Amino acid sequence: MTAADCTLEHVFDIEVLFGADRHIFGPLPGGGSQGYTPAIGGTISGPRLSGRVVPHSGADYALVRDDGTIELSAHYMLEADDGTSIYIQNRGYLVRAAAGNTQPSYFRLTPYFRVPEGPHDWLSRTVIVGGGERRTDPDRSLFRYYALV
Repeated sequence: MTAADCTLEHVFDIEVLFGADRHIFGPLPGGGSQGYTPAIGGTISGPRLSGRVVPHSGADYALVRDDGTIELSAHYMLEADDGTSIYIQNRGYLVRAAAGNTQPSYFRLTPYFRVPEGPHDWLSRTVIVGGGERRTDPDRSLFRYYALV
């Protein structure tokens, strides 16, 4: 194995619950529309991080492009089981599936973290990638994250 070789290590999963207060407006200059969906809570579980999504601490600010691709930009706060506050910014793409399919055909993202020095500061110096899945009843997204090692 060389320094350029990479592998993925599962680090944690997040379930983000969304509220009913959604807003979409547009069309925007240049096309598309802007969306806003508040995060009302959720959970974090996994081998390297456990905790919760802090209720009402942020939202998904999605750009819905004319080609059906959604550019994700979500910001919210996490709280580890030990009380550490963690800021997450999720950036990525969700591509809508063909009509009749409830799951997107592509839902991938790259999160960035801000975290104080301590047991979770590895988040602020590790490349992490993830995949998402949409669910309803209740309205939520499930994310699985992997560290690039």
